[in-house]
Amino acid sequence: MQALSLKLTKKILLALFGLFLLIPESLVAQISEADSIAMSKVITDFKESITQKDSIRFDSLFFSESVSFTGIMSKKTEWSIKKDYPDFQGIAVSNHKNFINDICKTPKKQEERFYNIILVSDAVIGAISFDYAFYSDGKMFQWGKEKWNLAKDGENWLITDVVFSIHFPDIEPFPFE
Repeated sequence: MQALSLKLTKKILLALFGLFLLIPESLVAQISEADSIAMSKVITDFKESITQKDSIRFDSLFFSESVSFTGIMSKKTEWSIKKDYPDFQGIAVSNHKNFINDICKTPKKQEERFYNIILVSDAVIGAISFDYAFYSDGKMFQWGKEKWNLAKDGENWLITDVVFSIHFPDIEPFPFE
């Protein structure tokens, strides 16, 4: 009886260990409360800078004078454009200054919404990843996944680069709400 109980205990422990290996690292990683709050503030400032068309506040979120924004279109979205523009490459490369300047120039209301946010940090560098939807004049313009790398400068977290996927909602349905 005791041998059977020991075998059962070993099987349970082995199964639990196997399940632990399946848990994504982001759910296991520790981040300090202070870093979580500070990194969350970067998200809030980013979103509010867009809706308020505040380029000064927006610029203060970035590590250097020109931080790259690289967007990669999904194949379906890319092909929807290639119908009319066969040489189109499906890549949008810009920087944070061009991004906020375009937002500030348009009279339309602009908004970016965030879903499924994951924060990762070792107290020196960090990353924020999430699903997003970008709205212009109340209509969803695009959606996808987005990732920011960050570096800590004193007490401030600053974005060093932005990469995101691009899906057009009329080509690919929005899955996050």
